[in-house]
Amino acid sequence: MSPAMSAFALSSIMMFTLCNSEPVPMEHLTLHGVETFVNWSNEQDDQEVMTVMLLFHGCNNQGYDWFRKPEEISFLREALSHTISLVAFTTPRHRGNFCWPSEGSEFEEVRDLIGKALLELLQLKAKSASIASSASSSLILVGASSGGNFASRLPAAWSKLQMIKVAAFLSVVSPTSFVRKAELVEEPGPDFPPTGLVYMPKDKTFASEEAVATLLQSLHGAGVAAKAWPVAPRPVTPRDLSARLKLAGISVKEESANEFMEALVDMELVKDGEVMEDPRRVPWHRAVGLLDKDTPLRGERRQHRLRCVEEILNRAWAQHEFGSDAEVLQWLLSHAHGQVGVRTHHEL
Repeated sequence: MSPAMSAFALSSIMMFTLCNSEPVPMEHLTLHGVETFVNWSNEQDDQEVMTVMLLFHGCNNQGYDWFRKPEEISFLREALSHTISLVAFTTPRHRGNFCWPSEGSEFEEVRDLIGKALLELLQLKAKSASIASSASSSLILVGASSGGNFASRLPAAWSKLQMIKVAAFLSVVSPTSFVRKAELVEEPGPDFPPTGLVYMPKDKTFASEEAVATLLQSLHGAGVAAKAWPVAPRPVTPRDLSARLKLAGISVKEESANEFMEALVDMELVKDGEVMEDPRRVPWHRAVGLLDKDTPLRGERRQHRLRCVEEILNRAWAQHEFGSDAEVLQWLLSHAHGQVGVRTHHEL
């Protein structure tokens, strides 16, 4: 092993140790200036095709949030049960809101950086795991909100550059780059990968049901396998809240969760376990201190809990938040099966 590879292996082990306390363990690397978060499925090391899921966050999120927030954790754990390797990126270019660029020179710059980071990552994995030179990667792209817009442009762009072929694509609460204001602005080609679309019918503006229907019709017209799944509101109870926070590594006793939920009822945000209006418009944050009754949190941990509670309430309301289920992933895998994305060793 070369000194460079030894340094890489050592840094990877150290970072993995540092990140092993997260609900979904990960390595943290910086490749070509791109923050990259990785969970390799070692069970794939002796397989001819390694399935790798590339994850693109939404605005006001970063790559590590895939491994720390309850809805994303549920999704990733389902993926891990299928021995899928996980790679999440943080956009290296943004305007303070961590939204991915979707057009122009900024998109092209970020597209190329992500492509280079991915290729180097796969090379490093092949060398460190002694994967055969004939091994290939089947790539599944998953983009949430602005990440869906960005990722939807990658299959065609990477194909033109003869870099990478994508086996399947999942867009979550995003109209993709093909649709704007429910109107088709660009047609996906017949070689676009099989596509899953997760949307929330309450969303009447960004990723509306009309926008998704427009895209679905265009994909089917191009002969592309595609399916859409609506996400309905979900009840939230003190027990649900505690359980979902526990997923994210946050312990809250049911008694404290009860008091917090009672405060939300007093604010008329929740009634009979149902979120009655958009939580983003209600000052529920002022009640979150009730969750401190058992184990007071400070600093980053307190902020992490706040963001997790925010996601749980937003998902319960179901207008614009990450959400998915096992059926979606099963569909993606069934359509991605056998499609090769990129050689992991000599042919890069």
